[in-house]
Formats: sequence, structure tokens, C-alpha cells
Amino acid sequence: MAVFIRLAGMKYLFFVCLFSSFSFFANAQLFEGIVKDAKTNQLLPYVNVGIIGKATGTVSDTDGKYSIALTGHDADSLRISMVGYRPQSFLIADLIKGYSTYKTTNLQPDLREIKEVRVTNHKWKQVVLGNTTHSQSTNAGFTSNKLGNEIGAIIKIKRAPTYLKQFNASIAGDVSDSVKLRLNFYTVKGGLPDKPLQLQSIFVNVKKGDKKITVDLEPYFIVVDDKFFVSLEWIINARGHGIMFSASLLSSAVISRETSQAEWEKEGIAGVGFNVLADY
Repeated sequence: MAVFIRLAGMKYLFFVCLFSSFSFFANAQLFEGIVKDAKTNQLLPYVNVGIIGKATGTVSDTDGKYSIALTGHDADSLRISMVGYRPQSFLIADLIKGYSTYKTTNLQPDLREIKEVRVTNHKWKQVVLGNTTHSQSTNAGFTSNKLGNEIGAIIKIKRAPTYLKQFNASIAGDVSDSVKLRLNFYTVKGGLPDKPLQLQSIFVNVKKGDKKITVDLEPYFIVVDDKFFVSLEWIINARGHGIMFSASLLSSAVISRETSQAEWEKEGIAGVGFNVLADY
């Protein structure tokens, strides 16, 4: 799993990362595709593409194009998904039959309505939920720029409904190159992330030299009734070895997945410093 945690005054506590050999990618058959909006026919950038339950996946580029190695996965399924659209899954054995040019996938918009919340005679309270550490010595984060790599934490609320107003994260160390990430919110089931909470993608641009991430969430009207999971996802190629975030011991464990369709896993004893400003 592409996550590591470093503690002050110690060597790396653990560093677990699955590497695919260069020779495999050099010789593997690459499947190339393109993703469009089924209604507007517009190209869809930053769509998640991956083998369900496996650590093989990618994200479409700004022109909606992607390529993925499918060799040896005939019995598996490929899933194409994006917040705001209905996902599609294909049996890989069927997908590659007669394949010769770009496979076009048209995603249908998911027209979910924002949940109506009525509150009367209620005095709102503002609170910061989650891990507020700014530590520069204990940190956790991406170890590579593999597209779809995602890291986050579960955050508990005080009372329902809770309105999420602002996301915050402290960056540990230096950002070597400007990158684009996606901020994701999920419900929680069985102690792991489950279904997306937001209705559209929330993009985060991190520039070289930045020391924190702050995202205004009010335009997205995200309301939660129970604990939720918040994560950052790597969605565009960039130089460097990823971003490290402030972390602290004995807090909510880091939960991550190597690509967008891979299984979620809990990692280590330190929690990443993600928090939200909220009203309840």
C-alpha cells in the first residue's frame, strides 16, 4: 500500500508499497479508452478507471483518455467511475474482444438531489472536527504519484445534521512540484469508506512551497448524519514522490487504497492531520 508514516527521532516505522516491475509494463498489453458525458458528449477528465478489488488502476487525463494494463485479468472486471456519474463495469474478457482502437465509454449523469434538511429554533454551533496537528516530524502521506492513490481518515461528528464548511490539512516538509488532487467525502460502513457524499468532484491545487491546504466546502452543501471519511486522491501526473501531511500518534488510523477501485486498508498507529470546520 502506497502510504508510509515517519516518527520523530526514528527511522521509518514502516514503508509498504507494491511495486510493479518496469519490464511488466513494457511488455503488457495496454488497453486504451476514452470517457465522455453521455448527454453532452463532452470529454470527462479525471475519471477513475481500475480493476475491481485490485491495485491496478489509473485516472483519465484532461482529454478523457486513459491507458491501463489488463494482461492476466481476463476473469476480472474493469470499473469506470466518477462522482456525479453512474459507474459502469465491464468483464475484461468481453472488453478486449475485437479491441483495436480507443474504447469509448459514455457515463450517464447521476441526478441525485441534495437532501433537504429542516431545522427550526436551532442555535448553530461551530466546531473543528478531526485531527488538527501541524507536526513537521510525524507525518503520513503519498509515497508515489500513482494515479488514483488515496489517503484519508474517519472523522466523528457531535450531532446530526452537521454541515461541512471547510477542509484543512497541514503539509509536512516541502512540496517539490505543483500537483492537482481531488478531495473526497464518503459514508462509513464496517469501519471503512463506503459511498460518496458529495455530488461533484472537488479539486485541490497544491503549489510548490505551500504549507497547508484549505478548501471552502460551502458551495458543495455536504451534510452528514454520522461519522464520515475524508480523503485526498492523486489524479494527475507530476514529478516528485508525493506529498506528506502532518500526523499524530494514537488518533484515527490512516486509511488508504492504492488505486480508485482497490480495497481500502488501515495503516499504522498514526493518524493524518485532516480536519473540517463544521456547523451542527
